Amino acid sequence: MKPSSFNSIPVKELTQQVNRDFQTTIQYQFDCLARKVMIRTQSNCRRTAGRKIRKECPFSELPEKELNRLQTLDTYHLDGKYYLILKFRVEVGNEAVANALDNLPEEKRNILLMFYFLEMSDAEIALELGKDRSTIYRSRTSALAALKKRLEVEDL
Repeated sequence: MKPSSFNSIPVKELTQQVNRDFQTTIQYQFDCLARKVMIRTQSNCRRTAGRKIRKECPFSELPEKELNRLQTLDTYHLDGKYYLILKFRVEVGNEAVANALDNLPEEKRNILLMFYFLEMSDAEIALELGKDRSTIYRSRTSALAALKKRLEVEDL
């Protein structure tokens, strides 16, 4: 029989060598896992930065239309014009619309204000003014057409 190489190494040394090999293996596995985590974290950071770059742009590159959507204007109650309709105070904030409304006959102006600002239906307006619903409808549509024509002339 041939003597084994294990027989020449004392048991204590053999146990220490196995422990060192086991610790080295564990260390290599941990190093490999840590390296994978760092590489994947770096990849995720780059991917996130790329997504942000694709979706973001500086204000200097925004079109005028988009810039106008980002701004807000303060409105004050002193800027609007008020109309008294059915004991309600109706404010018209746009000066051009208020001027165009002033050029309409009072009844047609009141019908438009009741319909659009007080959110009344044609039937409710007719009941309030003591007229027929179809008459209110015709008055409202003709007043709206006159208002539109007036605003288009002012815009030119």
